[in-house]
Amino acid sequence: MNKGSIIVNINSIKDIEKINKDTKYINISIDNVDIDVIDYFLVNGKDYLYSDSINNINGFIYVDYNTFVSSEKVIDNVIDSMPSNFSNIEKIRYVYIYLGKILSSDINTLEDKNEVVSFSNISTINNIWGSINKGKTNDITVSKIFMYILSRIGIKSEIVSSTINSIGNKIYLDDNNYIVVNLFNDLALIQGKFVTRYFDKYNNDKKLDIKIRYIKDEYMDYYLNNLLEDISYLDSDVIKKILNVIEMTIDIRKIGTLELGSILKKVFNEYLPNYDVKINNFYVGNNGLKEHFIVVNYGEEYYSFNYSKNTFMLISYDEIYSNMENRLIGLYDDEDFKIKEESLVRG
Repeated sequence: MNKGSIIVNINSIKDIEKINKDTKYINISIDNVDIDVIDYFLVNGKDYLYSDSINNINGFIYVDYNTFVSSEKVIDNVIDSMPSNFSNIEKIRYVYIYLGKILSSDINTLEDKNEVVSFSNISTINNIWGSINKGKTNDITVSKIFMYILSRIGIKSEIVSSTINSIGNKIYLDDNNYIVVNLFNDLALIQGKFVTRYFDKYNNDKKLDIKIRYIKDEYMDYYLNNLLEDISYLDSDVIKKILNVIEMTIDIRKIGTLELGSILKKVFNEYLPNYDVKINNFYVGNNGLKEHFIVVNYGEEYYSFNYSKNTFMLISYDEIYSNMENRLIGLYDDEDFKIKEESLVRG
């Protein structure tokens, strides 16, 4: 059997002719998208598994037809919701912000946080359609998704190393001008509606961000500063007061857990730089899956966000330790959560 007939690379609608009865795996070009190809497989592609390719280099991680279709609906919504009269920089920024709102990082795929990583999750988020469908991503995949959508709207881009050990996109505004961006590093800031840091020279372009409807009039940085400037940092309950301001101003339910941790670190580093506030990553075991949550700790105070009550709740150390001891919750690797000596003696 000819292996080439099992795996087929599709760069244009003409390549559909390569498919035969033995074909199972389809690799679709994402750096130079032919929309007719996408339309063809949405209608005729239920028997295939899908991955992406860039310059004929295949992704090798495949998803089923239903995942492909549901993810393409999300991509269509990104494109269809964008005003047609936007300039290139406005289109690029619009897609950047849109993806930043719907995709989050997944702690269960990080080797330094897990003794055993979730290979199922890794496989899913290493495929662009799997990533969109799950709402989880990594730096390489989100850069590929960004490239794919930009190609769909006629904007050329490349995947590059934007900073040390970091993957981003080089995007051409026209034949002579380009910008370099890193969406993955901006996920937390976008989800909190802060000024971004990794969108080249357009990070603090308020007029642009108002026009694309990222912000209404000001960034979250402005609102938090106004609300926190009157807080006395000598108050015994200053941690709780800052958390109350955050939960009142930011819709935490729309923010990924790792991204929430990044936002909290940003705020506490800025407003309480001399306080040793720790943000630790815990999990609840659920049928072999880890459901991630964070604990904010300062001294003898421990807080975790209660999603049903939409507030940070004060919890006791004894409750945390007891749940850890009974294996109801666990602590991810490489965390800065200290077990008290009396607990070790008791155990």
